[in-house]
Amino acid sequence: MPARGTPPEILDLIIENYANDAKTLFSCSLVSKAWLHSTRYHIFGDLTIHLGGAYEATFLALLRHPLCTFSTSVRKIWILPAQERDLSKQVNDNIAQLAQLTSVRTLRIHRQRTIHPPTLTALSAAFKDITTLVIMVRFPTLSDAIRFMCSSFPLLEEVVFEPVRTQPGEFPSAGIPMPPRLRSLHLHTLRSHERWFADNRVSTLSTLSVETIRPFDDMDRLDEMLEIFEIGIRHLTLRFASQKGDFDIQVNLAHTTQLRYLEIDLSKLTRRHVVHALASLRAPHLETLVWRTRRPFDFPAELWSTLDTLLANRDMLPTLNRFLVLAPVPSKVTFNPRFCMPLCDALGILSGGGIIINV
Repeated sequence: MPARGTPPEILDLIIENYANDAKTLFSCSLVSKAWLHSTRYHIFGDLTIHLGGAYEATFLALLRHPLCTFSTSVRKIWILPAQERDLSKQVNDNIAQLAQLTSVRTLRIHRQRTIHPPTLTALSAAFKDITTLVIMVRFPTLSDAIRFMCSSFPLLEEVVFEPVRTQPGEFPSAGIPMPPRLRSLHLHTLRSHERWFADNRVSTLSTLSVETIRPFDDMDRLDEMLEIFEIGIRHLTLRFASQKGDFDIQVNLAHTTQLRYLEIDLSKLTRRHVVHALASLRAPHLETLVWRTRRPFDFPAELWSTLDTLLANRDMLPTLNRFLVLAPVPSKVTFNPRFCMPLCDALGILSGGGIIINV
């Protein structure tokens, strides 16, 4: 550990030199943050733990060090259990020691193999106070994944639900309630579990995101889910996957009477799906529409004219006041939406200044 009188510029050089070497940086600085300026505390905020790996013991030794002061600075933790073997009792005991990280509010778990109940129990005990959970884990059934999420973390406010290679199975019993504070739910696929989330929704849930929507297979499920959610959703994100075949995408939002923000991602589909999808919108209270696309600049003028007419239709979208196009980076062409969409420009709903926004 460097002396307290070490010039700040020297400390900056040390940290910058090891910025891409997390293990060395941890070994040098995690024992005590007292010698760092407060502007450097962000290096303690987000940790990645490889359970069952060689570095696990080193990290836990740092955590147990009498001079350790970083335990209250960690806000996010990413748990990566070893993939090639079952997790031992020692790993579960090590998870229990992570409870010393008392300020963790975001837990992310990623494993291709099934995590057995003793390890899940250890995780829920160590991080019971988290408010954000990202699940990318294989479970025996989706019911097991839902039960783990709802029964283990009562303070959850945001969930990314992405079980890996998990069978649908039966719905959980009615006695398992959703976390009462849940406000944001991100579903990776629609595989029947979305009906359980809709049926057991809580009044605080206002943000819904659905990834990998298959136009042929998932539209009925999506419509049913949105109809059940009804008035609660204010912020909705829909991302469509590619599927072969001739189909038109229709998005029924008539039931979501409080919807204010819609992001629709058609990046994996063709240009002709854009008009059908946007023409199907019936969202009387929608204020912001975000269209994410990978090829915004090669569309013919008549397509932009059609979109301009659709989005300027006050009978269809009476409260729309912001239309934003998000395009991939890099882009070799600049595009001025105000030139191609004069009706929307006159209504003042176009965003992004003189050129399209690249993200």
